[in-house]
Amino acid sequence: MPQTSQFYREISWLAGQGISTGYPDGTFRPVQPVNRDAMAAFLYRLAGSPDYTPPAATPFSDVPQTSQFYKEITWLASKGITTGYGDYTYRPLQPVNRDAMAAFLYRFAGAPTYTQPARSPFRDIAVSTQFYREMSWLADKGVSTGWTEDNSYRPLQPVNRDAMAAFMYRVS
Repeated sequence: MPQTSQFYREISWLAGQGISTGYPDGTFRPVQPVNRDAMAAFLYRLAGSPDYTPPAATPFSDVPQTSQFYKEITWLASKGITTGYGDYTYRPLQPVNRDAMAAFLYRFAGAPTYTQPARSPFRDIAVSTQFYREMSWLADKGVSTGWTEDNSYRPLQPVNRDAMAAFMYRVS
């Protein structure tokens, strides 16, 4: 990561806190999407890696006990930060979209009392959009500014690792 990278400070913070250990080859891969299993690991570590014994029975049909981040994923579920999908899956190897990332961070913060605005802070999010409250909360708290060139949030786009570092830095 060159020091001139857009989120160098935030990525360095993430690594320094042990929230991200990067890849075995020593890279961070900033423009790769964050997968849902890695998101669980990031949030578990951001919480300080709390003492937690994972359940013997998995809450998700696609997350066996042998999964790399089984403990972190089940911790996320035990705290209500994730509910998974309606079919009892978590889909650990799928990228986290920006709307779901907002929901994860909002719940991680304890689902604070927040009155969503009547008018969206982003041009591509309607007040009826799933996770509108959570995305608006991120904007209100300065965690996400979206894309300033067109005032969009791009809720269904996967969140990249560099942006995730920035979001977590701002939430902490």
